[in-house]
Amino acid sequence: MESERTEEYLEAIYKRQVKENPVSTSSLASDLGVSQPAVTDMLRTLDSKGLIDHKANKGAVLTRSGEERALAVIRRHRLWERFLTDMLGMEWDRVHEEACRLEHATSPDVEKRLAKLLGDIDTCPHGHSIPDASGNMRPETTTPISQFPPSQDVRILSISDEDPRLLKNIEKLGLRPGTIVKVLKRNKDGSMDIEHAREKIKLNSDTASILIAEAAPHETVSKEKAGMPLGKLPPGQTAVIKTCGGGSSSQGRCLSLGFTPGSVIKMMENYHHGPVLVKVRDTEVAIGRELADIICVIQKEQAC
Repeated sequence: MESERTEEYLEAIYKRQVKENPVSTSSLASDLGVSQPAVTDMLRTLDSKGLIDHKANKGAVLTRSGEERALAVIRRHRLWERFLTDMLGMEWDRVHEEACRLEHATSPDVEKRLAKLLGDIDTCPHGHSIPDASGNMRPETTTPISQFPPSQDVRILSISDEDPRLLKNIEKLGLRPGTIVKVLKRNKDGSMDIEHAREKIKLNSDTASILIAEAAPHETVSKEKAGMPLGKLPPGQTAVIKTCGGGSSSQGRCLSLGFTPGSVIKMMENYHHGPVLVKVRDTEVAIGRELADIICVIQKEQAC
């Protein structure tokens, strides 16, 4: 139990350091849902173990050993989140709590096998980087979509707040990481209007502030408009695979399953939250929602 508490604190400090460095006692208390006196006691313990550098009234900073341990926990957590969504078809607003339970009980051997099973994928379902086995993690941008000007095409990269209520709303709007949208209008109250799949969507200020994005290159926007995610293909419809998005590991998974550009596929079953069942090369293949949403297809009647 003490080890679990240590890992929870180190993970929380690492994530908070992106916005605040040193990390204050009050911020940690809010993030972890505990009292400030309890946080102070734990920080003293972590400091005595050499995992953080803590100074009263100033805050805490991870030491090198503390950062290494935090990244190891984050890696296990995000691998489990990906397994729960991709392999078990669990809704992405439920996987955080489950992964919190699993991350502390994962041996190095299980972690290695889990990563191999997932194809060493480099992001969690919410778009955050997964540290590699050596503890290296790709830097992430922190620019919310609310900061982009009107007429700008942007690609959603990640969700900064994994609150289940917010994630459910984002799911309903179809705005998962990798989605490209156009900013139409920014409003004084923090809300904004965007366009996605030729539909106008109004984002409230809470949602607009947690959708982390980047400017989308023109060529990427053109490709997006020319096709649709496999995950949106209705049951019974056929399509031609155009591209496989994501990183190199995701593309490798697509190719290994037979989802090569130019291949004709047919959607057999398309569940709202879970995996999809696709027929490719006379073989029915079940794939997770996350992978289905980064495979771009053109419905066969539209293909040229």
